[in-house]
Amino acid sequence: MRNNKFVVGILVLGLAVGVVGMVGFAWIAPPPLSGSAGSTAIWTVQKFITVDVTSFDFGTIPAGLDEVTENDAVTLSVSSNVEWDLSFTKSGSGSNHLLVSLLNSEGEDDAEITVGYSLNDLCSMDAGDYSVTVTYTVTIQ
Repeated sequence: MRNNKFVVGILVLGLAVGVVGMVGFAWIAPPPLSGSAGSTAIWTVQKFITVDVTSFDFGTIPAGLDEVTENDAVTLSVSSNVEWDLSFTKSGSGSNHLLVSLLNSEGEDDAEITVGYSLNDLCSMDAGDYSVTVTYTVTIQ
């Protein structure tokens, strides 16, 4: 009988050690279940530039005037995301009598540019209607 008590005692002791061991494992927190990954957003913005302008009409010039000036004849609207240079060309009847005055001929990003027009040497011109086209060009630097 002693042997049986001894075996039962060992079994009870083994069971107690097993239960205590399992309780000990339950107290250890599992590692966090998380992860991370990175994503990169990539894009390219193209350079752009546009220019917009309205027409200007001096109207009928009174007889005997040799020069007429309009300092705020037109406003150029430049839309851009880069540095730029502004130039112009003139064409049409009387283009040699029209002077164009730019307040600035270069810039960066968006800009409003006031342009002045002057007519000169009018007394030497023949009577009639004249039309000059001023073409503005903005160029990316």
